[in-house]
Amino acid sequence: MWFSPPRGIGGDRLARVSKGVGVSESGFAVEIRALAADELPLLDAHLDPERLAGRHSERLAQQRRGELTYLVAWRGGLPIGHGMARWTGARDEPAASRLTGCAHIEDLFVTPRYRSRGVGSRILARAERLARERGFGRIGLAVGIDNPRARALYERGGYADAGFGEFEIGGTYQNMRGELRRWREACVYLVKRLAA
Repeated sequence: MWFSPPRGIGGDRLARVSKGVGVSESGFAVEIRALAADELPLLDAHLDPERLAGRHSERLAQQRRGELTYLVAWRGGLPIGHGMARWTGARDEPAASRLTGCAHIEDLFVTPRYRSRGVGSRILARAERLARERGFGRIGLAVGIDNPRARALYERGGYADAGFGEFEIGGTYQNMRGELRRWREACVYLVKRLAA
């Protein structure tokens, strides 16, 4: 979620808030912005390197083609979280064929040290705002059935079960050591209506 700056903050800090820096009541500032090419080395080194080593550049290429916006959360010059707002919709069934004109959030991740500080909520809020600006009336995401904490976060934010039931997503990736890994996850799909 986006927060108003505490009273007494003006000048540069207020300008940063309007550019994507969320400031909580406790003063925890995080900037959420689309990935830039010169930031790739920092992401590869600091943000989920075991699973995403080298894949950030693929996401940047998709962003350049207009398929998505790769949102990265920054604190103190280092990346601490990310999420993709996919403008082409969900790619996995059943959402891919049953939801048209619905933006899709994918791979929302926050570094463990910064969880429970509102970073994930801020990434979601930024994605929702961008979706509204692009004319989307809905946005959705898949959440693992074994992740009730994440589902509770989404439901507090206005997401509701789309009614597709449980389904499985998965794929393969190559880790930092070049080993091929497979992953599967049982999910439900949640959708939020965006106010005009």
